[in-house]
Amino acid sequence: MKVVVAGLFLMFFIYFVRNEHIDIRHINSILGKANPFWVGAGLIITIAYLFLQATLYVFSFKSITINIDFSSALSLFLKRNFISTFLPAGSFTSLAFFGDELKKHNLQQVQVHYGSFLFALASMISVVLISIPAIASLFFHRQLRPIEFYGLLFLISLIALSIYIGYGLVKRSGIAYKIVCRISPLLITQLAELSNMGFRPKEFLKACLISLAIEIAGVAHLYISLAALGLHPSWEVSLIGYAIMIIILSVSPFFRGLGAIEVSVAYVLTLYGYPILLAASVTFLFRLFEFWLPFIISASKFVVNRGNLLLRIFPSIFLMLLGMVNIVSALTPAIPARLRLLHDFIPVFVTEFSNLAVLLMGVIMIISSAFLLTGAKNAWKIALGISSISLLLHLTKAFDYEEAGVALITIGILWYTRSAYFVKYNVTFHLKSAQKILTLIIALFTYSIAGFYLLQVRHLDFDFSWTESLRAAIKTTAFLTEDLNPQTTTGHYFIYSVQFGSVLIVGYSLLILFRLSRGDRPVTNNDFQIAREILDKYGHSSLDYFKVYPDKQLYFNESQDAFLSFSESRHYSVVLENPVAADKTIATRLLTSFEDYCSERGLRTFYYRVPEEDLPMYLSLKKKNILLGQEAIVDIVTFSLEGSSRKSMRNAVNKIEKAGFQFKVYHAPLKDGLIQQLKAVSHEWLGLEDHAEAGFSQGVFHSKEIKKCMALTVENEESKIVAFLNIIPSYKPGEATYDLIRHSHDSPNGVLDYLIIKMIQFLKTCNFKTLNMGMAPLAGMKGVTLNEQIMQFYKENFKQASRLTGLFEYKNKFEPRWENRYLIYDQTFDLIRFPMVLRMVSDVSDLPGL
Repeated sequence: MKVVVAGLFLMFFIYFVRNEHIDIRHINSILGKANPFWVGAGLIITIAYLFLQATLYVFSFKSITINIDFSSALSLFLKRNFISTFLPAGSFTSLAFFGDELKKHNLQQVQVHYGSFLFALASMISVVLISIPAIASLFFHRQLRPIEFYGLLFLISLIALSIYIGYGLVKRSGIAYKIVCRISPLLITQLAELSNMGFRPKEFLKACLISLAIEIAGVAHLYISLAALGLHPSWEVSLIGYAIMIIILSVSPFFRGLGAIEVSVAYVLTLYGYPILLAASVTFLFRLFEFWLPFIISASKFVVNRGNLLLRIFPSIFLMLLGMVNIVSALTPAIPARLRLLHDFIPVFVTEFSNLAVLLMGVIMIISSAFLLTGAKNAWKIALGISSISLLLHLTKAFDYEEAGVALITIGILWYTRSAYFVKYNVTFHLKSAQKILTLIIALFTYSIAGFYLLQVRHLDFDFSWTESLRAAIKTTAFLTEDLNPQTTTGHYFIYSVQFGSVLIVGYSLLILFRLSRGDRPVTNNDFQIAREILDKYGHSSLDYFKVYPDKQLYFNESQDAFLSFSESRHYSVVLENPVAADKTIATRLLTSFEDYCSERGLRTFYYRVPEEDLPMYLSLKKKNILLGQEAIVDIVTFSLEGSSRKSMRNAVNKIEKAGFQFKVYHAPLKDGLIQQLKAVSHEWLGLEDHAEAGFSQGVFHSKEIKKCMALTVENEESKIVAFLNIIPSYKPGEATYDLIRHSHDSPNGVLDYLIIKMIQFLKTCNFKTLNMGMAPLAGMKGVTLNEQIMQFYKENFKQASRLTGLFEYKNKFEPRWENRYLIYDQTFDLIRFPMVLRMVSDVSDLPGL
C-alpha cells in the first residue's frame, strides 16, 4: 500500500507538471541563470546543515550522559539520511539502522536506540515549533488545506505518544512497559540499567535548539532559492513553504516525499503571486539544496566501501534508471538548435537511427538490470557494453550531453563494482541461448516492420515509410501505442500480436535466466581414501569426520598431502571449517588455490564454523567474518553429579534407573539387527516435531555410516531401545564427540539428560578429557554490528529461532566451556544469501543409502 501511495505522489507530480504546462527545459534554462552569489550561499548552508545534524546527535547522546565524537555522529547521520530515502517515514524508521557506527564508544544497543529516540524527539519538537506560525498564517489567509492541518496534528500526537512511551520505559511503568515485558524480557534488564544512567534536561534543551537551527537553515534555503532566481524573497513565504515541506516529509511513505513536496511548495508560492514556471524553478533549486545534495553526499559514504550491500545493488538501479532516461529522451522532441548544429557534421538519417536505437537500448537496459542482480559476469559485460553504446547514441541523437552524463556515471559505477560480478556459465549454452533470443527478436521486428509498412492507411490510418515502420515497431513492442490509431479489426489484432510476441520473448528470456542461474557442478577428485589417510596424519578437529562424509566433494593440493571438504549450491562453494594440512602455511596455500579454482568457475566461497584462532589465516586473504555461534566443550575430568547445583541431574538419573531403564554400549561394527532398531527410533524422532534430516556439518541416519560408529543406548526392561546416540571419531586428541541423539515417542522424561550423563561417565573410564557437544547457533552474539543486530533480532523475536535459544540453554546446564565459531565470507550481499545456500547444501534427500 505504501509503495502505491509513493507511486501516486510521483504520478501526481507528473500530472501537475503537464496540467500546468511546465516545460522542464525552460526550468533548466531559468536555473542556469541563477545568481552565483546566492547559489554559493545555499551551498554553504547545506554544509552547515550537515554539521548541525551531526551536532544534534552529539547533544542527543549527551542528554543521557554519553559522549560521542563528531566524526562518528556525522557518519551516522549520513548513512541514515541515505537509507531514509528508501524507507516509509524514513526520517524516523532509519534510526533503527547503523548503530555499529558507535561501537568504538562501547555502547549497548539500547543506549544507541535511546540516543536516537531523543534525536527524533528533538527533531519533531522543532518541526512543530516551526510549523505552528506557518499553519496559523495559512489559516488566517484561508489558504489552509486539510493535509497540512492533519499533518500537524499527527506530529503533535506523535510527540505526545513518544514522550509517554519513552517516560514509561525509563521509569519502568505504564502500558508500554508492560507490553515490552511480555515481548522481550531481555530488553527490560537493559532498560533497568538505562534508567540508572540519568537524564540531562539542559543538554536535551540544547539539542532542541540545534534542531530548531536546522529548521531555520531550511527556511533560509527557500529564501535563498527565491533570491537566486531574481524574485522578491519573503521570510513569511519561505517559512510557510518550508513548514509545508517538512510536514509532508514527516509522513511520506517513501522517497522523502518526492513529488508531493515539489507540488506543495510550488503551490504555496503561486498563492503568493509567483508565476507557476518560476515557482517550479524555485522549488527545484530548493530541493537541490535541501534534499539532493545531502543525498549525494550520504550516498558517497557507501561508495567508498566496495563490499557494502547497497553498493552491490547500485549498478542494477542505475542501469534501470538509464533505461528510463533513454525511453523518455527518445520520446521527447530534441532541441532544434542542437539538431541544426549536429546536422552540420553528420547526416540526418544518423540522428534518426540514433533516436530509435536509444529507445531500443532503454528497453534492453530495463530488462538487463534484473540480470545484474544475479551477479553474472556476462550480464555485467552486456550492461557495460550497452551503457557505452548509449553514451555515444545520445551524442549522435541530438547532442544530449545530459543523458550522456547519466550513461557515463552508470559506466563508472559498473566499472567500480566489477569485482562483485563473478558468476560464470557454460559458454556454449549461453551463446546458443543468446542466439535463440536474438533470432526471435529479429523475427518479431521483421514481422512488425513489414506489417506496419503493408497495412498502412486502410488499417492503421497512417502512411508508414520504412523508417516510420521501424519506429512504430519499437514503440509497439514497448507497449507505447498512444499515437497509433488502428481503424479496423485487422489493425487492432496486428498490434495485439506484436505485443503478445514481445511478452513471449521476455518470458522466454526469463526462463533462460532461470536455467543459467542453476549453473554447472564442478568435477572434483573424490578419492576419499586419500583424504582419510591425510586425516589420520593431520586431523585435529571434531568436524573432521564429516569432511569425508558421502555428501561432500574434495579439493586437494597438487602434492595431495592436504585437502578441504565442500559442497556447492547457487554459485557458491561452502567449505566445512578449515583445510586439513600439516601446518598453516600449507593450509593457506591450499585456500589460495581453491579461491582461484572457484573464481575460474564463477563461484563465491563460504567457510563454515571456523575456530577463532584460525581467523588470521582468512584475514590474510582479505575475507570478512561474522560470529555464527559457540561450541560447547565439557570437561570430562572435572564433571561430577555432586553438589547442590547438580541435584536435578542426580534425580533424573535415579528416576530413570528406578523405572527399570538401562544404559548400554555397543562397539563398532554394529550388527544389522541393532541398526534396524536404531532406525526405528530415529524414524519416530523425525516425526515428533517435524524434524528433518540435515547434513553438511552433521550426520544423518545413514546405515553404512552408523555401522562404523559406537552406539550408546537407553533400553527398557524388555531390551527395547527408547533413546540412542552414536560416538563418532574425533581427530582432536583427548576429545570425544557424538553426532545423532534421538529418542522414541514413549521414552521417559529426562531420557536425553540421562543418556548424556551416562555417556560422560563412560568416556571418563575411557580416559577422554573433553566432550564436544556441538555448536549452539547465534550464541555469544552481542549485537554490535548491523549484521549481528539483525541475527540477534531474529533470535529474540521469531518462533523459528526459539529452538536455537533452547539448544544453548540445554547445553549450558552441563557447564561447558564455550568457543566461538565463525562464518567467513566476501561481501554483505553474500551474507544475505548464506541461509538459503546452507539449507541447500544441507539437503540430503538425494544422498545414496539414506
